[in-house]
Amino acid sequence: MPPLTSRITPDDHVAIGASIKAAQAGILIVTRQAPLGSTVQQEAVAAMACLERLRTTLDNLLFLHVHEDLDPRQIRHMVYCPGASLRHDYSVGEEGMQDAFAHWELEG
Repeated sequence: MPPLTSRITPDDHVAIGASIKAAQAGILIVTRQAPLGSTVQQEAVAAMACLERLRTTLDNLLFLHVHEDLDPRQIRHMVYCPGASLRHDYSVGEEGMQDAFAHWELEG
């Protein structure tokens, strides 16, 4: 079985990062609105902690998998960073082959 790092591509990391950020934003609403100490609030807090552990683990994996020389624009720092958003850039041609995130750019 190939190592996990070879199965999750940089594009996959971007998609996963966006999904985790969206899930955290939704769960944060629950933690703020649910009655303090309620089962719902406790489960939401536990889910946030779990997602944060997953985010950290995947961020570490990304840094192991995509070396600095393949990330000249330092996009990997933004993949799992809260508040950062990436969008697909369809205009990249052959010159982007040395950039693991050639098809992505920071929004805003």
